[in-house]
Amino acid sequence: MIEAVLVVMTKAHPGREADMDDWYTNIHVRDALRFRGSIAAERFALSTAQPTALPDGFDWQCLALYDVFDAERFSREHWENALTSRMMVSDSIDDSVLEDYHYYPLAFRNPDPEIPHGGGIVLEQFNAAPGADASLREWYADQYLLQAAQRPGVHSAALLMFRTYGQMIPTSPAYRYVGIYRVNDAEAWRGWQDAPMLARSPAIDPATLRITHWDRLTARLTKDDVAHPTSQALAAEERARIRMGDRVLTGGTEKLGAA
Repeated sequence: MIEAVLVVMTKAHPGREADMDDWYTNIHVRDALRFRGSIAAERFALSTAQPTALPDGFDWQCLALYDVFDAERFSREHWENALTSRMMVSDSIDDSVLEDYHYYPLAFRNPDPEIPHGGGIVLEQFNAAPGADASLREWYADQYLLQAAQRPGVHSAALLMFRTYGQMIPTSPAYRYVGIYRVNDAEAWRGWQDAPMLARSPAIDPATLRITHWDRLTARLTKDDVAHPTSQALAAEERARIRMGDRVLTGGTEKLGAA
């Protein structure tokens, strides 16, 4: 059972995009799934097709979603192993703008569970209007989520909320709520153009609304895939570790909650 989804947004230092992608895909995700508390992970890249204009200063390049069954345990494993041989971090990542927070499910909808997800993500991020958290959660779960899940190309829909429990870093995100929409149609993002229902809801603070579209970068990788890897996966990890070499971060654990 999924307790939380770890939502991670990252970017590389200029000119180091290929290094970060190789490290994250072939090393980092596998290291993380070796930790207790994790279930699966998948990666996405910011799409050139966006439903609304990106906010000024938005330059995150990649999105990773980790399904987690024990957020506190998963975070503790990171605290204990970050920047060691069990979790080496490439210096290609710009960790000064890292967003890395667990969100906890409030509502979920999958119109046809037999259809697999093979596409991208539409990510909604927002806060409630002052004093409207309860009404926001009720409206979103009972009305908005059901309608949004019926948009063409939508595979599944979920509303999740930030809680301080089980977080890796001792800060709070700019957005307390996220809507995660898995889409199988490359044009499904058009259903969010101008975000009319969200922007007009009196329960949402419109100044905080951010909607982004992400293309699939890697297939969903499970803990079992990592425990029983194919020869191709093992070779890719070995090549990535050789390529990374000693170009790794040696500081930064003070950003973690237990540091």
